Amino acid sequence: MLGRPETWPDALRTALAVCLNSAIPSAVYWGKDFITLYNDAWAQQAAGRHPWAMGRPGRESRADIWDTIRPQFENVVATGRGFSTERQRLPIKRAGETESWWSYSLVPLYDSDGHVGGLLTQGFDITAQVRAQQYHAQEIDRLRDMFRQAPGAVAILSGPDHVYEIANESYFELVGQRRDIMGKPIAIALPEMADQGFAGLMDKVYNTGEPFVGRGVEVTINRGDTGAPERRHVDFVYQPIRNADGAVSDIFVEATDVTDRVLGEAILRESEQRFRLVAESAPVMLWMGDAQGKCLYLNHAQRAFWGVAEEDVSTFNWNTTVHPDDIKVLSQSFIKAMREQTGFSVEARYRRADGDWRIVHTNSHPRFDVDGTFLGMIGVNVDATDVRQVSSALEAAVEERTQKLMIAESQLRQSQKMEAIGQLTGGIAHDFNNMLAVVMGGLNLLQRRLARGDTDVGRYVEGAMEGARRAAALTNRLLAFSRQQQLAPEQIDANRLVQGMTDLLARTLGEAIKVETVLSAGLWRTFADVNQLEAAILNLAVNARDAMEHGGRLTIETANAHIDDAYAREHELSQGQYVQISVTDTGSGMSADVIAKAFDPFFTTKAVGKGTGLGLSQVFGFIRQSGGHVKIYSETGVGTSVKIYLPREYGGQAPAERRQAQGDVVAGSGEIVLVVEDEERVRAFSIDSLRELGYTVVEAASPGEALRIIEAGQAVSLLFTDVVMPGMNGRQLADAVLAKRPGLKVLYTTGYTRNAVVHNGVLDPGTNLLVKPFTIEQLAAKVRQALDS
Repeated sequence: MLGRPETWPDALRTALAVCLNSAIPSAVYWGKDFITLYNDAWAQQAAGRHPWAMGRPGRESRADIWDTIRPQFENVVATGRGFSTERQRLPIKRAGETESWWSYSLVPLYDSDGHVGGLLTQGFDITAQVRAQQYHAQEIDRLRDMFRQAPGAVAILSGPDHVYEIANESYFELVGQRRDIMGKPIAIALPEMADQGFAGLMDKVYNTGEPFVGRGVEVTINRGDTGAPERRHVDFVYQPIRNADGAVSDIFVEATDVTDRVLGEAILRESEQRFRLVAESAPVMLWMGDAQGKCLYLNHAQRAFWGVAEEDVSTFNWNTTVHPDDIKVLSQSFIKAMREQTGFSVEARYRRADGDWRIVHTNSHPRFDVDGTFLGMIGVNVDATDVRQVSSALEAAVEERTQKLMIAESQLRQSQKMEAIGQLTGGIAHDFNNMLAVVMGGLNLLQRRLARGDTDVGRYVEGAMEGARRAAALTNRLLAFSRQQQLAPEQIDANRLVQGMTDLLARTLGEAIKVETVLSAGLWRTFADVNQLEAAILNLAVNARDAMEHGGRLTIETANAHIDDAYAREHELSQGQYVQISVTDTGSGMSADVIAKAFDPFFTTKAVGKGTGLGLSQVFGFIRQSGGHVKIYSETGVGTSVKIYLPREYGGQAPAERRQAQGDVVAGSGEIVLVVEDEERVRAFSIDSLRELGYTVVEAASPGEALRIIEAGQAVSLLFTDVVMPGMNGRQLADAVLAKRPGLKVLYTTGYTRNAVVHNGVLDPGTNLLVKPFTIEQLAAKVRQALDS
């Protein structure tokens, strides 16, 4: 400790007197422990340690900063030289702060022996100044970052000489990346700018404090490595910056390179000038409107059409010239196009300057500026009145010519139809006359021989029967070709059907023809008339045999097939799944011309007497009537393949087993048959045949007579009725009889019927039908089948 003050050294008392009388925060640190003595100003900076710190060693009184100031103290004691610092950071803890900044000095105090006995320190707390400086520096850094990130070219030039203080990357891109401008006045940094008057503009802004704004100003800058001048266009602002005293200290510069925009606008202006030159001399009418739909421009042709002077275009209202009946549709098209900023095309009547109404076709498109802003519409008007009149006259002429062509075409079709009918009837007449010759000749000889009592007439009867059978077969083939035959379709397993025909085909074709079958596994079922399908396959097989004069191979193949939309449309089919049956031979084949006519009735390549020319036409008619398709593939000298396509049947019922034909005629047991037939000779034949078979017969010549017999209570086992009769057909008669006699068996007979018991060529389900002409054997089988059904 220092002891009593009167014992203190003179140097200490002198220094302490200076300290206590100073207005500056002052302290004396004495002795080897740096005992602390201080004045009132220092006490205010003691941060709560006063008066405790008075007289204590420096390591205690300044414990929070001792690690910082002890080396400074010891150095002054050791060297005898003073120490000062302008900005010393000290970790003094006070009022929630952990650090502060000081400006202070250390002065050595000598004792009576000439040694440094202590220190006198005086200083100021500059924390507030330092923090202000830090904030200012941060603000400057933040401004620099903002400048660097600014999208436009930005710079700050200070002082009357306009020295570059800050410039961002965009500014360097504008004036040249490699140019050294920072810290230099504009006259030295960018002399070409100064020479163009930009330095003078800055002088004016600096001296007057008034900003300057330039738009699209042309400037020449040496921005490249070669220093070659480059002409650019810029928008720029010189904004004065004032200091705290209100005087201009700096100039803020913001600039944007708008060269592309200026050049684009120049090109646009030039384009508009060219447009006007072309538009004014154009023969069509051109117009232009603004974004609000007001008229901006009409070319010479359009002004002449409406009688508008050039100086009156901006006030002209084109709506006043539109026909009242057309204004609605025209306005709707125009308003919609303006709203959606799309083009439109419309036709309306306008009143011309001479008062005449003209049909005008308008075609318009939207206009946009370089920034994509909608500017309005531009369009072309074409006076279509004369064209419409010519078009109407032409349409009338075309209509008249078309009617004449249709009449001529109808006459041609009628002629072709008559030619086809002539060919068909000629073929029918030829074959029927041959058959009738056999029938009539046989019956005539039979009549003459019987008149003489000669009973050896069997061959004449057989000849007449053969002629009649051939005539019946001819009519069936004709019905098949015309797709009018009566079909009794059922579900068919084509594999089983083909397999069942193998023996028949082998016997029919002979030993010289080898028959092979290729049957597909998983074959779909189809729906068709079994007898007609067998006849079609047999017909194709016989044709194939005739094409293989020296023998060969016949292959019958089954497969699942799919017909696509394109093929279906081309051949008038339904798209979907089909069952395919192919009959292929190794015969002489057919040429393309023959294939094209193969399905025509009475067309044949066989020798006279070898064929009727109805075989393939019968197959074609049956397959088409069944909803299918038949196609011939052939190559001369190689062979022929005929492919039949029948629609797939999706029902789950298995095909019924085929019943074998009975060889013996089944006789009746006295059952009563009511025969209804309006044709007397046919009725007589039916009655005699039924009685011959052992049936009791009741006859009626009309449906009305048959109903009276039923109403009279006549017992009847079977109604055997013709279908086509005057007044009431057979179906209607059967319905009336069944209403009175439910459960009565019915057998229909007809030579041809369309809609009574056959619909779309298919026999109604559960219907028994015997087709005329029929033999007594066929009659016996059908009557027994009807009675037993």
